[in-house]
Amino acid sequence: MPVLTNNRTSSNNQPNSSHAVTVATKYSRRPNDSGWLKIRQEPSGKDAFLCEYTKVTMLKEKNGRTYFKVADGNSSWVGIEASMATENAEKYLSDVAPKAPATMNVKYHGNPVSTRSEIRGDTNKQQWAIASFDGKTAKVTLNSVWGGEYTPLPPGTHRIMAPDQSHANISTAGYKAAHPGRVRCNDVWFPIEVEGTTGNSSRYIHIGHLSEGCVTFYELLKWNDIYDYLIDKRMKEGKGKYIGKLIVEK
Repeated sequence: MPVLTNNRTSSNNQPNSSHAVTVATKYSRRPNDSGWLKIRQEPSGKDAFLCEYTKVTMLKEKNGRTYFKVADGNSSWVGIEASMATENAEKYLSDVAPKAPATMNVKYHGNPVSTRSEIRGDTNKQQWAIASFDGKTAKVTLNSVWGGEYTPLPPGTHRIMAPDQSHANISTAGYKAAHPGRVRCNDVWFPIEVEGTTGNSSRYIHIGHLSEGCVTFYELLKWNDIYDYLIDKRMKEGKGKYIGKLIVEK
């Protein structure tokens, strides 16, 4: 196997042959509405998944597969070597880098109010707020579960983190099903690093009608807007861990 260089070698028809690829940085794209790109860990062969705009460093191409290193992000896959079928790598690894950091504002709206969810069919006391981003607004709930275990996100300047993993284990499929073909990437959640803490504070920006201290997009059809706004943003510091600021006011 040749050493990786900055010059592409010519291909040949020899079995098990390989050739070096030009050293390059690329960024992942979603292949479908799940929002997650499946890759193969090397050498274990186990699956891993990347959110959009995760940076990867290209390594080599061999036997119809493209190999790379996961170079940044907020997932447990950072630093691993992985591969994809070359035909998929050509589709879902892009030269387009993330944009400047995002800013999202959230302002409390009144006192908690009991509200029946048309989707879930249950009634919960909701702490409403209005989220503002990219010239748009959306109704969100900051808490639906009371009694001391969960509290609304406190005022402050928090940091939005890049998605960590699929949250399909906490089903939001019902919200997607309520609007066929109009909601996507519902399992891609954005962690929040609460001001004064370090790392994921177990609070997220996500779609839904039930909030456990998160910023939960109650207006389901606004979810695509916030996903599109956040996913292609990154802060310079943090090696791709952070997307931008979340400013919360009462």
